[in-house]
Amino acid sequence: MLKFAFKNLLIKRVNVILIIISITLSAGVALLSFNTARQVSDGITNTAGYYSAVVGPAGSSTQLVMNTMYFAEEPLGTIPYSVVTALAQDSRVKSVIPFAMADSYNGYSCVGTTAAFLESKSLAEGTMFVDGQAGQVVVGSAVAKTCQLKVGDVIYTSHSAGVAHTTGLTVVGILEQTHTSYDTIVFTQLKTIWELHEHEGEEEHEEEEEHDHEHMENAVCAILIKTTNPATAMTLVNEYDGKTVSDADGDIFTLQAAEPMSVVRNVLEDTNSTKYIVYVLCAIILAMNILVIVIITLLNMNYSAKEIRLMRLIGVSMKKIGLLYMVENAFIGLISVVLALITSKLGAGLMTNYVQNMGVVLDRFRVYPGEWLILLGILVITVLPTMICTYVIGKRDAAA
Repeated sequence: MLKFAFKNLLIKRVNVILIIISITLSAGVALLSFNTARQVSDGITNTAGYYSAVVGPAGSSTQLVMNTMYFAEEPLGTIPYSVVTALAQDSRVKSVIPFAMADSYNGYSCVGTTAAFLESKSLAEGTMFVDGQAGQVVVGSAVAKTCQLKVGDVIYTSHSAGVAHTTGLTVVGILEQTHTSYDTIVFTQLKTIWELHEHEGEEEHEEEEEHDHEHMENAVCAILIKTTNPATAMTLVNEYDGKTVSDADGDIFTLQAAEPMSVVRNVLEDTNSTKYIVYVLCAIILAMNILVIVIITLLNMNYSAKEIRLMRLIGVSMKKIGLLYMVENAFIGLISVVLALITSKLGAGLMTNYVQNMGVVLDRFRVYPGEWLILLGILVITVLPTMICTYVIGKRDAAA
């Protein structure tokens, strides 16, 4: 039966190839859309729930949260480190993590913070940088792989304009792969950022960008906060949002504070409409695909009518004939869903650079249960029209 089915498929190979291409493309797009939407949503939501509040310079709350928690936007500016000290002494605050983003290494952003920022991450090699000790960095897995870094290597970060610092930083650790934006960041102690730009401040500052870096000393771009009680987070946000502070030079800074989960919910609400549009388009493509499969199946069955009558004359039952065509279509469906899954994973690889702007690194090999259901549904669709057609033909012959 199988041997005959394969020979029959080879005879109709043009039709078979067209059906496989049609199913693969439509199903691949549906799987890619579903998988990407889920990974982006899960990645953003999981990270946002880790902190109670974030404080930074006045401006866009979305930009503040996306930059601080997902490294996806440019910093809004800086605020005095004295704000960190004040928050650390607040009885409502469990932990305070300063955050400064400055410079880059081979296009990868450099973040100055404390070891507590990486407490939930595991090291693949080496050790964590020591708080208060400058000159050490821990790099994400993608940075280490792409730049071929190992523990003990010395790197030189640079301004976005390409002017490299003369002080080298030693790689003391490499993070395990997380499939998040942490994989693409160079992490160091906050003191490292300050010292790099303090030394830079001793040199000439002819460019505006370099002048801005003078103000990195004793300053941070944002502050991540965990409160002792979730109920106090909003109180803290209301207290610090719009508050003004001054630094040692008398410069005035206006703060903003935001609750990360609230900001992320708003972002996801804005993207949900786009996600649903993609789902609707995929549903339309799949519906058209079903129509194509049904039409091609009917045409094939009509084309094979003479073949079916010949098999009936030599004593082959309609049940066996139906089984033959179901085997053929099941084989087509199986090849199609496998190729669709492979196509969606290749597409996820191409989408990685795009979604990194939202602070998420796609895991190409992650498959959600919903994707298996989509593939199962497509497999059933490729077989069902044949089952119906052979049943109708069998009833018609029996009546005759």
